[in-house]
Formats: sequence, C-alpha cells, structure tokens
Amino acid sequence: MTITFRVEDGRAILAPTAAIITPDQLASLRDLLAEQSLRLGFALLLPGSGVTGDTWFAFDARVCHLSLAVVSKCFDHDPSVIAILDEAQFLGRRVRVAQTDPTGDITMRLSVNPDAAPEIALANPKALALLDGLGIDRMVAGMVPMTELRRRLTDPRIRRRLDSDPDMAESIETLATMAALKPIEGEYLLAWI
Repeated sequence: MTITFRVEDGRAILAPTAAIITPDQLASLRDLLAEQSLRLGFALLLPGSGVTGDTWFAFDARVCHLSLAVVSKCFDHDPSVIAILDEAQFLGRRVRVAQTDPTGDITMRLSVNPDAAPEIALANPKALALLDGLGIDRMVAGMVPMTELRRRLTDPRIRRRLDSDPDMAESIETLATMAALKPIEGEYLLAWI
C-alpha cells in the first residue's frame, strides 16, 4: 500500500458537473498533452492509478498552460467540458480524468490539486516514518495547513531529525517545494491519503 502526499487548495467550491467523454476524445487529449509536454519541457499528464485500457484508471491533466480553445477542440467544444476546463484555468487547478467501472463512462472533472504542485507517493512504512520525522500524528489520511508544514521544515530540531535519514532527502526536497507554493488567496494544505 502507498500513501500519496499532495497539495490541496482547501477551497470548497461548487465544481461543475463531471463531463462524460468518449475513448476517442480521451485519445485526442492524451496526444495533445504528449505533444505539448515536449514543447513546454514538463509533464502535463500526471498518472494517478491504472492506465488507459485497464478496467479502471485515473489521471490528472495540467491544462492551465494551454489555450482553452486548443484543449476543448479534443472534445468537439462540448459545453460541459469547456465549463470544467474554464474553471480549472480560473482556479489554477488540474482536471481529473477517470473510469471507475469497467463498463462505466469515462469522466472529466475538476481536480482538487493545484496545477503546478508536485506529489509524493511512498510505501506506507516510509510515509509513516516521514510523518514521524515531521512530528505529525501517524494517520493514514490527514491534512495540515502549509504554514504548519513550513514551520516544521524550518524548525532546527525537526530538520536535524529529518536530515539524519538519507532515505528522506528526496521527500524533504519535494515537501519544501510544496511548502514554497503560494496560492492567489487562502492557504494551501498538505493532504495525504
């Protein structure tokens, strides 16, 4: 089992209804994201679980760096998809594409993750050791405000404890990147599940 650490914006908004997309539209989106990833020099498709073609899958797509018209063309300018893409670009979030049932529809919805935020997926023992090192209760799922994470990462006592474990170096670096992200308004949260 793994625990994924991610950034959430903590804003409770009334998200647009999920849009149903076809396998051909999904293929068109994946092609566009692959092409634009090469042009921009960073990944626009972020794997979640499974892969397209599995009985179930989910992934996030970064759409904030692309024009709404270019992305919506993959979906024949479907108004329900445009509503999700527009909201994602306005809030600076990703979109989530998923199929949760082998015979079910492929859906697109607004993701809870900010567009540029990294994620860390760790095996349970390493994730729990990271939480211990940070001095956070060992819960399989939880959230802390980013201000609290920043405070813990700059606390000399906690930092010495984290730096003493060489296996934590990459995770600490990613957490520091997460902690440095600044939202337009409100506060980000570090969430893990």
